[in-house]
Amino acid sequence: MDFISSKNIFLLTRDTLKLIDREIMKHGSRTGYIFYKLLLESGGYEKFELAEWAMLGTLHDIGAYKTNLSDEFVQFELKNVMPHSVYGYLFFKYLSPMSGRSKVLLYHHLDVAKLKKTPFEYSKETELLSLAEKVDIYRMTLGEKFDLSLFEKFRDTKFSSSSLELIQRTEEKHHIFEKIDSEEFEKELDHLMDYIMFTNEEKKKYMEMLMYCLGFRSQNQVVDSVTCVCICEELAKRLFLDEKTTEKLYYGALLHDLGMLAIPSEIIDARRSLTEDETVLMRTHVGISENILKNRLDEEVLGIVLAHHERIDGSGYPQCIKENDMTLPMKILQVADTVTALINERSYKQVLGKDDAISTLRKEVSLNHFTKQIVEPMIVSYDDIMQKVNYESDEILKMNHKMEKQFHQVCEKYGM
Repeated sequence: MDFISSKNIFLLTRDTLKLIDREIMKHGSRTGYIFYKLLLESGGYEKFELAEWAMLGTLHDIGAYKTNLSDEFVQFELKNVMPHSVYGYLFFKYLSPMSGRSKVLLYHHLDVAKLKKTPFEYSKETELLSLAEKVDIYRMTLGEKFDLSLFEKFRDTKFSSSSLELIQRTEEKHHIFEKIDSEEFEKELDHLMDYIMFTNEEKKKYMEMLMYCLGFRSQNQVVDSVTCVCICEELAKRLFLDEKTTEKLYYGALLHDLGMLAIPSEIIDARRSLTEDETVLMRTHVGISENILKNRLDEEVLGIVLAHHERIDGSGYPQCIKENDMTLPMKILQVADTVTALINERSYKQVLGKDDAISTLRKEVSLNHFTKQIVEPMIVSYDDIMQKVNYESDEILKMNHKMEKQFHQVCEKYGM
């Protein structure tokens, strides 16, 4: 897949999660950098391996975007550690290409004594990630009062002597704290990602993982995205799009609502009509998507994303472009996104049945918002397409139910 580079997968993932909570990601980036430097100093890793571990370190608190948005930062990192560790583990296990390393997220708050009792392939990396995280938290909390000597009280209890000696050596040699304070570390971390290497299948999995990140705000948004992707794929078949164009449409549909992560939940879930100001704010999600996707994604795919609220008569937004400036995949996504809004649950309206949905689509054609070229195949194949949509949506809901069930089972076991 040449639509996005491996490095841009990392940058896009990082910046997407920033939309949800900037402070969690800033902590993740600093922790990922300290973790990388510890592994570098310990030796034995190739550049691409260091890049992969740095990415995992940056995303180590991914579960917190779901479980701890209302908690104080220090609260969920030092006192209430299990919920986000468990959810992050499950998220990585089922929805990321890093499933084999998912237990690192589960165990990264364990003391070294407990970690030694847990047979685990990545125990060394887990301990160093835990150390990197605690160092960042203590530095951010204590400011100028911070000193590495504070960690001596944790020697051979929370952290091994070798790890504490490693962090001291790493700081003396690489001046990691100075680079963090000057924010120079960000450029160094970005440069490291020049060496990261993903297969096409891994890239696809990461792109799909971004869609699942929408579920940190609302599971309905994940179902909407899956519905939209499925409708796009089915229409692409009926309109005989070639394989490459279909693939571009797929990724456009997959990513088209990423910007919604920056829209306040009280607007997304409002059980009423939005005010004029709220509507303006809601519409900024397209520009927000552009900001994080631009120069990181194939231009045609980006164009599909940015045009999903345009209409062929120029009445759409944000650019008010007309049909002559639209590609076929753009027009397909516009119809698919509209059908998704009609048939899926919303806080402010009832779900439309088949007859009402088809009637609405025909009205949109009469208003010159959509072309018959796209709408007619949708209407003619409505039942078959909906059958596929229902299957795909059910699979997503089953996966979500499985994760939630396992999450609550672990929480109950440990009294969380």
